[in-house]
Amino acid sequence: MRTRDEALNLVRAMLTDGIVAPQDLLGLAPRTADAGHPEVLRQEWEQWYLAMGIEMIIGRRFHLDPCPYTEDEIRAADAGGEIILCVPRGVGRQQLGELVRLSSWALTDPMVTDTMETEDFWMKTPRSMTPPLLNQSAARARRMLEDEGRLGFSLERYLVFAARIRYLSGEYPDSRYWTWLLRGRYDRSGMLIAGFDPQGKLSVQAWMPSFQANFLGARSIHIPDRLADAGERPLRQTSEPARAAGRS
Repeated sequence: MRTRDEALNLVRAMLTDGIVAPQDLLGLAPRTADAGHPEVLRQEWEQWYLAMGIEMIIGRRFHLDPCPYTEDEIRAADAGGEIILCVPRGVGRQQLGELVRLSSWALTDPMVTDTMETEDFWMKTPRSMTPPLLNQSAARARRMLEDEGRLGFSLERYLVFAARIRYLSGEYPDSRYWTWLLRGRYDRSGMLIAGFDPQGKLSVQAWMPSFQANFLGARSIHIPDRLADAGERPLRQTSEPARAAGRS
């Protein structure tokens, strides 16, 4: 009988040789009625990344840390129209773009702030197909998120969000709309906006924070208070030096 490591090595070899495709593995993943259990959610996300070939892209073994949300929080998020996401630690925007098959100049431009996660970043956000907070400048949207104790999107977080929405619904969010990426900067004072064109291609542009339009909004992120105490804090608790460095 094969050991677990031997079995995994065989699967990796088959993926490398093209005998099976990453999406083939998704159909083998066991389904459970207890979708609200944190460990079930963690396994689902881990298998999703593995099936897309994350280990081949990052060149190392991949494993996600435990999901910090409780069963009650997971069920409440689903009932409230929110989606729980996990952005893996140590995976940059260029690697994430390759993983989810999205491309943009912003994934490699050195003028874009590097906002790679240093820990597996579990978060929840509204799963709406159009961005909330329309017709708001970045400065105004930031203040509104501060009032709610919420965080902003980075480019890395947006890639995972968009890919997961596409996986679940068959469509990308923000079609013909743009959303502010409030975490990170372009150069010293510019900020990024992102969305999808009618052909489903990712579009990213750099704008000044004072810009606003009825097709431009902002998405927000919530993390459990117990995580905010140990890691990234909501915008209203972020210091000015941290904001200047793009931690927003």
